[in-house]
Amino acid sequence: MRKITMFVSILCLTTLLFGAGINEGQFADQSNPEYLEHYFGITLPSDSVEFASFERALNQLSGAVIEINEQNDIFKALVAAADLTELALTYSPEKASSRLAFHGISSEVPQDVQPYLACALDASLLPPSVAEEIIGTSPLASLTAANLLMSIANANGVSRNYIGNVQDSDILMRISNAFDSYTLFSDNNLDAIGAEAVQRKASTGYNLKKDADDAQFLSSRTIQYGHSDETHLKQLVVLLASEGMDAKLQIEPKVSIYEYLLDWGPVPEPSPYYMVLENSEDFYLAYAVEYDAKFEFEKEEDLLKFDQIINTYAKKNDKNQAKDSNIALLRGAWWQPLYSTTFNADPQAYQEIVDCILMEDGYSIHPFSLLENKNNLINTLKDLSGLEVHEKALFVNNAFYRYLTGADYQ
Repeated sequence: MRKITMFVSILCLTTLLFGAGINEGQFADQSNPEYLEHYFGITLPSDSVEFASFERALNQLSGAVIEINEQNDIFKALVAAADLTELALTYSPEKASSRLAFHGISSEVPQDVQPYLACALDASLLPPSVAEEIIGTSPLASLTAANLLMSIANANGVSRNYIGNVQDSDILMRISNAFDSYTLFSDNNLDAIGAEAVQRKASTGYNLKKDADDAQFLSSRTIQYGHSDETHLKQLVVLLASEGMDAKLQIEPKVSIYEYLLDWGPVPEPSPYYMVLENSEDFYLAYAVEYDAKFEFEKEEDLLKFDQIINTYAKKNDKNQAKDSNIALLRGAWWQPLYSTTFNADPQAYQEIVDCILMEDGYSIHPFSLLENKNNLINTLKDLSGLEVHEKALFVNNAFYRYLTGADYQ
C-alpha cells in the first residue's frame, strides 16, 4: 500500500512541476467580468481593452507598479502582478525554450520575453491558446482581459475562497480534509454580547463566524446551506452532481449558540464540538460546531432547482416519516432545513428576514430576525455593544420561515 501511495504522490508532484497547466474551462469563467466589477470596481469595455486600462487594473489587483507599453509586455506584467519575477529570471534561455515547446507554443517569441511567458504558463496564469493570441498581436479582447485579471486575483488570494467544485473527482476528500480542522472557537466580546441578547429574548440564538472563512462568492449566483453533519454534506454534493448540477463549494465553519433548556435532559459532558455552559443562574447556552455550505452555481436554473432538491431528498415531513413510507432521504435530513440567498431568487420558495450582523477583529455574529422584530434586536445589539449593526436582507426557504414564525413544525 505504501508503494502505491508513494507512486501516486510522485505522480502528483510530477504533474505539479511539469503538468499540462491551466485549461480553457478553468481560465474562461463567464462570471469573471461580473466578479471584477462586483468586488474590485473594475469595469471593462465590451469589445477590446487598451494597454493603459489593463495596466491600471493589474496595478489595482496586485499593488505593484507595472508598465505595459506593447503587446509582449503583458507576459512580464502578469508575472510581476503574481509576484513571480525572481522565479522568471532563473529561467535560462534553454529552459525557457524547452518549457515553451512543452506547452505547445509554436509562434516566434522574442528571447527577452521567453522567460516571462514560460513562467506564466508554468504558473497557470493563462493557457497556451491565449498566449498564442497575445503573441499574434491581436487586440486584447475584453473577456480575455477579464480572465487574465481574475487569474491574477486568484494567484494572489484576493478572489473566491473555496475548496472545489461539486463535480470535482476528489471533492469528498476535500470535504473530509476541511472538517478535520473544525472545533469550537470563540470571540469573547461578541460571544458575550450575543449571549446577553439571547437572555434578553431579543434573539433565540446566533452564529459566530470567522471572516477568514468567507467564500467571497458572487451573491447573484449563491445559496447558503446551513447544517451540522459532514456526511449529510457529502451526500448532498454527490446528489447535486448526479442531477447534472455544478457549483463552486466553500464550507464556512460556525459556532451555533442558543438557549439550552434543562427539559431536554442533563447538561452533557463538553467535547471539542459541543458544550453547554451556565451563562447565569438557571440560564444555559449550548455551543455547537456547525457549518454554512455556500454553493455558487454556474447556471441560474440549477440555483432555482436547489429548493426542489432539498424538499424532495433532505427535508423530513409527516409523509416521509410515516411508518409505512418508502421515501428515502439523505442522512441527517432536518424537519426545517435552512438555506438562503441575499436576493429573492424565487418568491414562491423564499421569504425575507434580516441578518443583524456585528463585526469585530475578524469575527462576526449573525442573529436572524423576522422583519417585524428587527428593531428590537438592532436596538438591543447597539445598546450592548456600541458597535454598528449591519442589516443584511436574507431570503430563507419556506420551511425555515415557518419555523421562525411558529406557524408549522414542518
